[in-house]
Amino acid sequence: MSQVFFKPSENIGPMNTQIDQITDLFPAISPVSEGDIVAIKIHPGELGNTTYVRPVIIKTVVDLVKEAGGIPFVTDTTVLYPSKRFNGADVLYTAATNGFTLGTMGAPFICADGLRGDDSVSVDIGGEVIDSITVASAIASADSMIVISHCKGHPASGFGAAVKNLGMGCLDKAGKTAVHEVGIPSIDIEKCTGCRKCVKTCPWDAISMEDGKARVNRDLCHGELACFASCNFGAIIPPADAPVRMQERLGEAAFGPVKVLPEKIGYINWIFDLTPGCDCFNFSSPVFAGDIGITASKDPVALDKASLDLVNERMKHDGGGCVNNVWGIDPMIHLEYAEKIGVGSMKYDLIRK
Repeated sequence: MSQVFFKPSENIGPMNTQIDQITDLFPAISPVSEGDIVAIKIHPGELGNTTYVRPVIIKTVVDLVKEAGGIPFVTDTTVLYPSKRFNGADVLYTAATNGFTLGTMGAPFICADGLRGDDSVSVDIGGEVIDSITVASAIASADSMIVISHCKGHPASGFGAAVKNLGMGCLDKAGKTAVHEVGIPSIDIEKCTGCRKCVKTCPWDAISMEDGKARVNRDLCHGELACFASCNFGAIIPPADAPVRMQERLGEAAFGPVKVLPEKIGYINWIFDLTPGCDCFNFSSPVFAGDIGITASKDPVALDKASLDLVNERMKHDGGGCVNNVWGIDPMIHLEYAEKIGVGSMKYDLIRK
């Protein structure tokens, strides 16, 4: 049974700030040895998003890594969809704009999968649905890692936290494609108006027009479905089983970073600002549950299960159902696949600190 440490939000005060809480939690989950080059994996938020984990929290972890004798760098990876994080230069620009700089954190920000999102290491994982996955090279080359995740909803996985930060956030573009490719959509010709918005949205040139209607080139499509979000007429149809199949792959892909850094990763979940959408959204919508606190563990599956249970408990208490209701998706699927492949265990002992 894995230990999950918990600092509830109601205990926060002038003598017990979030900084104090993380400082107290860190020794219990730190994998840092003297001289380690330490990746601090974050999500810096999309431009326009305002609810990502704040830079001051990241600086706290940077300082703790230094005190433990580590050499920290803060990192994230490029994305598959059109945004100001599509390439390494834009990732650094967005991170800096959102407050993640050497000056604010005391450590440099590095794009882990390089300028084009193709700098990676292939890792054999032997899963039921994925045989191998590509882990961003700066993460694979680190000596240890601290994964700091903002708990929130997600339209594909239902809930995003540590396992998603591993199984998506630590991968290069090829790895992300391996998870998303089950989402390649079809076109409902009757509903397509020929507006070309999807053509302009796709960064892979996978959509073209034929006889005034959109067509998907399955060989070019990466399945990330920005086109689906762009269509106002319901003409772009993802496979009905895409959310389930993507979660299966997400859970297994999380084993990639865990395998290259065995016993050398610590995890912190920041359960505040529980927005329905991911920090990849270019806006932050109203929260679906109140603030919970901070959880930490050496086991990402146990950590996410405990965090999810805490959120569901709060939602039930407040009369708001459960996380499954936010998007109509059960996030337990990716946790179950992560557990099966060996990322961690859903059995946990919650320790309030």
